[in-house]
Amino acid sequence: MATKDFVQEGLTAGEVIALVSLDVQVAFDAALWPGIWNELRECGCPKTYGLTKSYFIQRTASLSTNNLRTEKEISRVWPKGLCCGPGFWNLQYNSLLELKYMARTKVVAFADDLIMATRGNSVRAVENYVNIELSKIKRWSKNKKTKFNDKKSKVILVSRRKRKGNKNLTVYLNHKPLDQVTQMKYLGIILDHKFRFQEHIKYAAERCAKLIHSLSKAAKLTCGFKHAAMAIIYKGAILPLLTYGAPVWNSDFQRK
Repeated sequence: MATKDFVQEGLTAGEVIALVSLDVQVAFDAALWPGIWNELRECGCPKTYGLTKSYFIQRTASLSTNNLRTEKEISRVWPKGLCCGPGFWNLQYNSLLELKYMARTKVVAFADDLIMATRGNSVRAVENYVNIELSKIKRWSKNKKTKFNDKKSKVILVSRRKRKGNKNLTVYLNHKPLDQVTQMKYLGIILDHKFRFQEHIKYAAERCAKLIHSLSKAAKLTCGFKHAAMAIIYKGAILPLLTYGAPVWNSDFQRK
């Protein structure tokens, strides 16, 4: 909704918007422990800082095969089952969200899924703004020893202008141009270049149709699922798929 509101405001003003989805390589395993300690210290959490540092210090990874054993001290990767891992990741990632972006840019993240929206009066202006913002993110990733995957990261240009023109964007991440697409999926919602959500509605409808077809074959008059069981399956499998993200795309569905 935060992304939609920002984009919708730009479209109402007649602007064009570039959406960049950034994919973090190995995500949680890329979080460097010393960086987490620094973030805790800067947040003014001395007790948590000391406890966290003692928990992570002198951890090793070992590999045994036959009579051979090798061991290496590690400085990143969360120990398996660490329930506070996502919290530590957020602590590090918050510094990315708090960078000094331009007023025309909004960055939204959920866990390691990040999307950057930048508005402008023209395609070339947006292209320039996005490259400036990505240079800030690049410096951040270098300092945090975190790398974004330029092959999986994408950019999409959102515009409802009717006049024809060059709508190709050339934006760079890790000195490589990002692939420009006409639609991308973010947090389970398909965003299209018109921001109409028709592709998402079509995608959800097709998935639901397949589930309903499979369910109908299991519901026989003489043998098969009873009504109560059918209702449970509908509420647990089909209804959540139909209503997922509804506040985002519902207005466009009603308009059509």
